[in-house]
Amino acid sequence: MLNRIRQSIVYRIGTLMLLTVLVALSSMMASYIISDAAGNDAAAVNLAGSLRAMSYRLAATAPSGDIQATDELADEVAQRLARVLSISDFSTSDNLRAARHYNKVMHSWEEEIRPLLHSVAGGHTDMGSLQLASRLEPFIADVNTLVFDYQTIAEEKINLLRLVQVASLFAIVALVYLSLYILHRSVEQPLKQLTNRSLSIAQGDFNQHRLEIDSKDELGVLARTINYMSDEIHATQRDLAHRVELKTAQLQKSHEALDFQYRLARRIGEGPLAGAELEQWLKEFASVADLDNLDLCLMTPEGESPYEHLVQGHGSSQCTGSDCTSCVSHCGASDDGEFRVYRFPLEVDRRNYGVLMCTLPSGNSLDDEQQQRLGTFADSVTAAIAINEREAQERRVALLDERAIIARELHDSLAQSLSYLKIQVTRLNRANRREQVDRAAVEEIIAELKQGLDASYRQLRELLTTFRLQVGPGGLRDILEQSILAYREQHPQITILLDYHLDEVPLTPHEEIHLLQLVREASQNAVYHSQGNMVQISLIQAEDQSLNVRIRDNGIGISSAPEKRNHFGMSIMQERASNLSGELEIGRRAEGGTEVRFNFIPHYARERELVWRQPV
Repeated sequence: MLNRIRQSIVYRIGTLMLLTVLVALSSMMASYIISDAAGNDAAAVNLAGSLRAMSYRLAATAPSGDIQATDELADEVAQRLARVLSISDFSTSDNLRAARHYNKVMHSWEEEIRPLLHSVAGGHTDMGSLQLASRLEPFIADVNTLVFDYQTIAEEKINLLRLVQVASLFAIVALVYLSLYILHRSVEQPLKQLTNRSLSIAQGDFNQHRLEIDSKDELGVLARTINYMSDEIHATQRDLAHRVELKTAQLQKSHEALDFQYRLARRIGEGPLAGAELEQWLKEFASVADLDNLDLCLMTPEGESPYEHLVQGHGSSQCTGSDCTSCVSHCGASDDGEFRVYRFPLEVDRRNYGVLMCTLPSGNSLDDEQQQRLGTFADSVTAAIAINEREAQERRVALLDERAIIARELHDSLAQSLSYLKIQVTRLNRANRREQVDRAAVEEIIAELKQGLDASYRQLRELLTTFRLQVGPGGLRDILEQSILAYREQHPQITILLDYHLDEVPLTPHEEIHLLQLVREASQNAVYHSQGNMVQISLIQAEDQSLNVRIRDNGIGISSAPEKRNHFGMSIMQERASNLSGELEIGRRAEGGTEVRFNFIPHYARERELVWRQPV
């Protein structure tokens, strides 16, 4: 029971309330009992007091000789004495003071006073009232003493009742104070601490002092539970904060790695990487990936030794830089003596461009993320080298194509003109060897030579202008406007109009060059041979995504059998139209002049697999 009281506030407060109720009930019961016991004290005092008056009446009645009246009074005194004993709290055998005085009064009455009264009333004893009263004085004194005893008993009961009530009041006050003290110490203060601690926990503060509640009751259990919960939450919060810091650091590293890869990819797209710049990228990669001892060996696909060996840190102690066959053929992770080496090949389309190596002390290893970063960097370097090689190959092919075009155009223009001039020179020599020189024939030959030289010089200038053409940032529109401006300056009498509607068409450089050359060739023919005063150039896109190019003039129109020199230009236009997979048509206009019509589908539209539609 005591353990339960110590371990439970409910039991403790319940016990105090029960004790308070018990004290109150005890006080009430005691008061009731004492009050009930004191209920006859007043009657006993009255009866005892009345005995004195009846004693005086007997002293006056007995000497008169009235025996009956005297006996009646004596019987009444005896009845009252018996009644006093009946309402008293003691018996005649008790050793109480009041019991002794009562026995004395009864003995004096039975043995002395009543026989005396009977004798006086019967005339056996001659005694006057005063004498009889004098004889009754001791008896009356004993009756007074008995009355005093009854008064004392009544006062004692009243004092006891007061004492019980005062004691009960003190006990109740003490229990109430004890209850309030226990509530203050065991309930109010712990609850205040629990409330403050709960509020601090709700606000996310887990660093306050622990609850110092050592009781074994419910609040103590709750305090220990809150302490444990706070410690667990605080530990979880610290663990989560630590994990967040780690994840943040990892994300920061990942962000740096992604930013590095993005900048490297953008740089690779801008142009080829030189060895010194690649070494700077290798150094930055080692810093981003937290790696040391990196070797980057660059090789040609046909070579066995690197043409460039870039080292970050100490590199590999076993790398001689002269034979990379073993490294290339044993890629992946391997243990080489005291070191663990990771090799990543620079390989694409079965063409090997070298190897990237990372050397670690024996027993160390790279995690998956670091291996992935190394592999990605190796792939980026491989892509840069492959792009450089492909661009170089494309430049070589473009150079060869351009040289073939130059040779073909030289052959079709200047070579043919020079051959024509050589024939005229041969005719002139023959004419001069004759005995009779035909002056008219010689002058005709000289005129043709002059005309051929002028045409050859013009063709040379046009070829030089064509070879110097470059499509700048302004695109095809800009270079066409520049060409038209040059024509206008050279031939101010000819009006040249441009109708360009290809700003939204993404042409490839190959398409722009050939389209520019075709338009220039057709425009030159119109300017130099049409004998007109207007040239219209239009470039538009049809609904079927095909490009329609029209060059019109208002000249004399093309002949059905053009002279050879003009035929060379048309052959070049036919070849360029064939390079663009288009259709070229040259014909006379009904209203006069010549019209060159060229239609082709650009590369982006062919990729969409659009249907080719013939122009109306």
